[in-house]
Amino acid sequence: MKTDNRFKTTKITFALVGLVTAIVLSSAGSARAATWTQKADMPTPRWGVSTSVVDGKIYAIGGIGGSKSKKVEEYDPSTDTWTEKADMPTARVFLAASVVDGKIYVIGGETYWPGGTALATVEAYDPTTDAWTKKADMPAPRDALTTSVVNGKIYAIGGYRRTIGDTLATVEEYDPATDTWTEKADIPTARQLLSTSVVNGKIYAIGGIPEKTWPAFSTVEEYDPVTDTWTKKADMPAPRTAATSVVDEKIYAFGGSASRGGIDTASLFQYDPATDTWTVKDDMPVRMGGMGTSTVGGRIYVIGGTSVPYPFGAGLSTVWEYNTGLRVASPDFNGDGIVDGADMSTMADHWHTDNALYDIAPLPFGDGIVDVQDLIFLSEHLFEEINDPTLVAHWALDETEGDIAQDSVGDNLGFVIGGPVWQPDAGQVNGAIQLDGVDDVVVAGPPLNPADGPLSVLAWVQGGAAGQGIISEPAGPDWLSLDPLTGHLMTELTNAGRSATHLRSETVIADGDWHRIGFVWDGLYRTLYVDGVAVAEDTQDGLESPANGFYIGTGKAMAPGTYFWGLIDDVRIYNRAVRP
Repeated sequence: MKTDNRFKTTKITFALVGLVTAIVLSSAGSARAATWTQKADMPTPRWGVSTSVVDGKIYAIGGIGGSKSKKVEEYDPSTDTWTEKADMPTARVFLAASVVDGKIYVIGGETYWPGGTALATVEAYDPTTDAWTKKADMPAPRDALTTSVVNGKIYAIGGYRRTIGDTLATVEEYDPATDTWTEKADIPTARQLLSTSVVNGKIYAIGGIPEKTWPAFSTVEEYDPVTDTWTKKADMPAPRTAATSVVDEKIYAFGGSASRGGIDTASLFQYDPATDTWTVKDDMPVRMGGMGTSTVGGRIYVIGGTSVPYPFGAGLSTVWEYNTGLRVASPDFNGDGIVDGADMSTMADHWHTDNALYDIAPLPFGDGIVDVQDLIFLSEHLFEEINDPTLVAHWALDETEGDIAQDSVGDNLGFVIGGPVWQPDAGQVNGAIQLDGVDDVVVAGPPLNPADGPLSVLAWVQGGAAGQGIISEPAGPDWLSLDPLTGHLMTELTNAGRSATHLRSETVIADGDWHRIGFVWDGLYRTLYVDGVAVAEDTQDGLESPANGFYIGTGKAMAPGTYFWGLIDDVRIYNRAVRP
């Protein structure tokens, strides 16, 4: 039992903490991988190329690059290698392609560029046999169109037909099962060189240009195939002929040109259909347009294109991998260290979606849909403890004695200061540490820098009072704390802008019960969790943090009144967004 003599040693303790912190910082840190990574070049440089994904492999088809407009090449992200495949029967550029039941349907396009003839041709490629099959033509020829798939049907949208000199608003539905076409409601804004992506069964048409005129559109329109209706959505931040791809139900729009003869941009925008909002992201490594973009395993591959202004010149062979930071290659979706019914329930909530967080099979990158393969993989690991590579620090706090809290996934030791009491049998995950609210604290090095990308911090707590800190940084923000006035769970992790604010919940956790608390930033949203429920959320364009160190059980300044009173257990830090 502790005595009041402990108050007399507070200043000495503070000095010792400072010394330990300095020692820890000299060996601390966990670096993040770069957002962009250059991969093996495509064998045939080209722009106006179309890319599609089947079984985790990307197929680059057609495009402009000398006489290579029949070319088909397969890229395997897992081995970073390219393989030549059977040529397309019909040479074409400005084509569109979509995948249904493992087959790639190549639709429309132009025989060559410039001055070629628009095509109504449809051909299906089967990667398992490396063979092509002729299918029913579109009702009318067009090029510079886009296609997307919903419920096994392909929707061909917009485009251009040189013979009549018109940019088209045409929308037609192709059913591969019956090899038939059906006319649908026109897109409100006729355009060509647009891009479409699908999120939750809706098609989002983004950007593009009008007939022979510029500037490009920033227009976004949403199509609902169930009702055959279009809805206007928030414009892109700038007009573009951008190429788009989807990760975690968010659309990423890459590069493109804003004006005829203008230089292609390096811009990257992110659109969240759930909130109808756009976010400007860090630029691509190079300016480019006319490239293919495809998602495999939560990473977007930007392939080919050109960096030369209209009317364009040589194509690129470059391949860039963009890591959004949202991917989790683990069936432990809620980050509690074990695969169980909670993870299975979360997967069920995202069944038959393209959400990369839950598309975990086949290894290593999934196949673009949450389905029975993912469920089987999860079941094979049911009730296993998971070694998650995105878990960058884990203080289980299961020790029975001593002044060191071990980091189970690294060497970021926690130095125990002030004499807290180990409680081997009192935690929610084995043992816990009991803090006195006076000067007890665990000091470690910074597990990561919040400014580097998505992160999650999770812990079990019992006790606490208004104004007390749970997780914090010296001379930085309180990552998780209790509001000084209300005792509600809050975070000070924010950006450096003048309008930056703390995120506060309306949830009291100092009620004597155990609670699993968490803070998650996925690159756009800040979210506070209590017992698996999101209790506060807002958008945040980046986080700022000095990454000076790491405190468990006190506020950032170690001020009296900010030391936590109660039990803390199982502190976990991830360099990804966990869904508790």
